Amino acid sequence: MNSDRPLRVVLASVGLGRVQRGFERWAQDLLETVSCHPDIDFKLFRSKGPLTSAEAVPPVLWPITRLMRALPIGAVAGHEEYKRDSIAFALCLIPQLWRGRFDVIHLVDPPLAVALGQLRRFVPFSGTLLFTDGCGIPPGWYPRIDHLHHVGLMAYQEGLAAGVPESCMTLVPSGVHAERFTPCRDRASLRERYGVPDSTFVILVVSAVKRDHKRVDHAIEEVSALSGDVLLWIDGNPEDPEVPALAEKLLPSRHRITHVPSEDVAGLYQLADVLVHTSLEESFGLTIVEAMCCGLPVLTHDNAHFRWLVNNAESHVDMQTPGMLAARLEAIRPALPRMAGESRRKAGDVAARFGWKDLSRKYVEMYYSAAKSPRVSLIGAERSMLAARRKAPSVE
Repeated sequence: MNSDRPLRVVLASVGLGRVQRGFERWAQDLLETVSCHPDIDFKLFRSKGPLTSAEAVPPVLWPITRLMRALPIGAVAGHEEYKRDSIAFALCLIPQLWRGRFDVIHLVDPPLAVALGQLRRFVPFSGTLLFTDGCGIPPGWYPRIDHLHHVGLMAYQEGLAAGVPESCMTLVPSGVHAERFTPCRDRASLRERYGVPDSTFVILVVSAVKRDHKRVDHAIEEVSALSGDVLLWIDGNPEDPEVPALAEKLLPSRHRITHVPSEDVAGLYQLADVLVHTSLEESFGLTIVEAMCCGLPVLTHDNAHFRWLVNNAESHVDMQTPGMLAARLEAIRPALPRMAGESRRKAGDVAARFGWKDLSRKYVEMYYSAAKSPRVSLIGAERSMLAARRKAPSVE
């Protein structure tokens, strides 16, 4: 890497342009934030447009994608379309990486990181492979990359405890455009726009609409135990058809399921009374941070990661035990004005902690640090460490 030129960074996202999820939105935000930095020459490869001058779709991506979906490669990729699409994306990206001579290759899709890490053994290309772990991957299964980006403190500490060198990892939280998520000054107009009475207790869930991981079914079951004027508003991609069916069965007239454009999500935070996040674990939790920036009280599972993320004892609930969420929701209804006031007062602190304005510098620093990382192939190194520990005599 030459010090007399900007650092050349490429960010690759298989899902960007195809799905509207947290880390896809985060990748677009990162482009908007870092691409204007004078010390970074930034390029984004995505699956679909529209494209800016800093973005591109790998050539022949879709013919190769269709081919990978049709080939009998179950032993390599199984039958998951996402994995096959990631392999196709990697194959189409390699010529661009070869020609681009990038210093850092930033990846956000686990299958893409695995594919490029494996392909680099046979088709060498320059640049540090930097992977953002948005899935909470255990240390023994880190991809064959050179530098690992953690967005949560607990995952970073887990990597250190497993023996991964501190020089090969960076902890920087995910960022949000805090100025787009601010406390609402005219909630009555928002509720009128969406046809929600001011007296209704609106419980918001912003998540992929599915049972696995997101556990939206748990939110439905718990809210169904509440009485009175209650609305469970679920916004997200409807991935599991059984979840809407369950909502229709248990909350026939007291639920709403939408999938609004990303720019309209702030309005949902601003008209709701509380955000409920029923996942038992997350690598980060962008929707939680967005809601807090809007001054909306949040309820999350009570674990170390969410305690670090939210930093409010009143926000944590045992989401695993049936009845606990319903009891908490019932208990906080009289306290909503006080909780909302406290959340609005803390919104500025949340924005300062997670806003791109301050985090962008840390991302630039991470790129420069990653560019100096040796090619250590973390997964191979980590498995060697674990094997050595199993052979070592116990000291307990």
